[in-house]
Amino acid sequence: MYAFYDSLSFNSDILLDLPFREGVESTTQDVAKPHHPVTLVGGPTWTPIISGLGTLVFDGATQYAQLLNADTLDLDFTAGDYSLSSWIYWEHGSTSQQLISRYDVDVAFSGWEWYLTEYGGQFHLTLRHHHAGTIVSGHPRTGGNSLGWAQGVWTHAAVSRIGAVAQHFRNGVAVDMTYSPGGMVDPESCAEDLVIGTRFTKNTDWFKGNMWRPRVWGRALSAEEWKIIYDIEKRWFT
Repeated sequence: MYAFYDSLSFNSDILLDLPFREGVESTTQDVAKPHHPVTLVGGPTWTPIISGLGTLVFDGATQYAQLLNADTLDLDFTAGDYSLSSWIYWEHGSTSQQLISRYDVDVAFSGWEWYLTEYGGQFHLTLRHHHAGTIVSGHPRTGGNSLGWAQGVWTHAAVSRIGAVAQHFRNGVAVDMTYSPGGMVDPESCAEDLVIGTRFTKNTDWFKGNMWRPRVWGRALSAEEWKIIYDIEKRWFT
């Protein structure tokens, strides 16, 4: 299995990969080589979809996944490029819903967060960096935002961070982005846990709906790679 896994070019420099194969239990396996320990909190529901693929359903109120700070130092991104992705079936719930994040805005502005927002009838996806040491236009955070996301439908969401920009991809296709003035400043090193489906304080901004295979890479994937991933995996959802 791992020889084939490693032979796929888009798996180069992959740092976290959660395919949710277990179907039971309160933990799930990271099949990327770092093999980070992952805990499922609050009992998200193991739910196969019609194709038979196993997914996790988060209730939008108490459920999330966490990886401890000490186990995710390789995901403490600052100056380097990185990529994030997940298949999501987003449902109406909290106005802001976190996908994958490792950040802090209480003790010090640091780290990165990737989250969905429902505002004014528009559905946004945002990658935001926190950097207390570098104030830009009066704010200790900068970000990249895209519109046109939808609830109630399976979607492959992805982002490649390349220096001062971040490019979102929806179902393998790049979408228009809006950036903070001056672009995205490097996030400062963060000592918080990595969370999937909630805010760093683990008490709000809950993701509601199904999720499959959240992933993190230590490099920026190309547009071609995102299209290949989508074309390979879309059969499970269409």
